[in-house]
Amino acid sequence: MKFITKSQGGIPLARKIALGAASMGLAAVMGSVLPALADDPQITIAFVSGPLNDSFFPPLYQGAQDAAALLGAKLNYIPIDEADIEASSARTMQAAIAMKPDVIVVGDFITGVVDPLIKQAVAAGIPVFVNQSGQDQWEADGALGFIGQQGPEVGIVAAERLTKAGSKNILCVINVPGNPYLQAICKGLAEKAKELGVTSANLELPTADSTDQGKVSRDIGAYLQAHGDVDGIFTENAAVGTAAVAAVEAAQVADKVKIGTMEVSKVALQQIRDGKLLFLVNEQPYLDGYYGVMFAYNYAKYGLAPVGAVSTGPSVVDKSNVDKISAVFDKYKNVIGSN
Repeated sequence: MKFITKSQGGIPLARKIALGAASMGLAAVMGSVLPALADDPQITIAFVSGPLNDSFFPPLYQGAQDAAALLGAKLNYIPIDEADIEASSARTMQAAIAMKPDVIVVGDFITGVVDPLIKQAVAAGIPVFVNQSGQDQWEADGALGFIGQQGPEVGIVAAERLTKAGSKNILCVINVPGNPYLQAICKGLAEKAKELGVTSANLELPTADSTDQGKVSRDIGAYLQAHGDVDGIFTENAAVGTAAVAAVEAAQVADKVKIGTMEVSKVALQQIRDGKLLFLVNEQPYLDGYYGVMFAYNYAKYGLAPVGAVSTGPSVVDKSNVDKISAVFDKYKNVIGSN
């Protein structure tokens, strides 16, 4: 273990932290519980996560930055390249280890690549927290904790919402092939759908198409053309959700096919208002980043960390709360989501 042990005079830390709340006031309060002292050595945190051109990650990055600023930590954010996800997952984690930070926080997006590197970091004496993806592997890898939402729980919520809206044949769209977190979501959806007496199927988008909204829309449209019984779609990214809306409109089945998605964006919020999207599942990525840095800091300084996984979702946005969520989205940049 690698602690920075200089005392701050026994500042107390609440034993239990109420997590997953949407209120950013809570996050700010908890982040300032243990302020850094001017004469303490600065704690360095390497944070390996997604690219900022993916609309999910700017709020995560903002949360990490805000926590680091409040705590006086040095944050090195190292983004992967989703277009070259396997190779870049290796490069970024190797770069984080080479920095010899006090703690690493990492999104375990491709477990076959990242898991051995988490173990390598732990063996080198660098504590690791897993963030956003990798909830099934973090303990076996020797990481200290997980911050994010549990994939199967998201799938269960999606299946329940779509089934309640009348869907009988649900398509679950995976936008990053090989990502165990996204696969776990569709697995959870499939299991709940079966329990509810409806069917489901998965569509894995080609890696070359996954970041091109036009190609994604065409891929979904081709699936709809070949499977005319689909009447519900769940996607795992707001941009893919918007592409699904375009696909069902192009196929002239918008009145039949209900759509839900993960992630909050300005476009997706408007599509909720317009009735084009049924619901959004919000992981609250700001909290993924904020708590990732806060837990890393407290462990490096005091050897303190929550026990087990910490959930930041699933939180659901629909017509009942879209105006409230939109108001926060517009007032605070990169907290609820990004444009």
